[in-house]
Amino acid sequence: MTVDYGFDLHTISISEAVFAQVRTSVPVTLQGQGFPVEWVMEQDEWSFNCGAPGALHVFTDTGRDVFEGSLGDAEVAVQEV
Repeated sequence: MTVDYGFDLHTISISEAVFAQVRTSVPVTLQGQGFPVEWVMEQDEWSFNCGAPGALHVFTDTGRDVFEGSLGDAEVAVQEV
């Protein structure tokens, strides 16, 4: 799943089982792989369906809001592993 917040793209890979939970509006929060901001790594967290069905909020451990919107705004690509 990928979100574009205007400056960069952020992606998280999730299992088929977790994606099934997300599609059925189960609240799920996952840690991403992290990304550098001004040469410092920040841990990203992805919250699905928290607060409302279909909601998506991506933020970092430092409080940076990366993306807030709906799952319909994100790009979903299914890849077999």
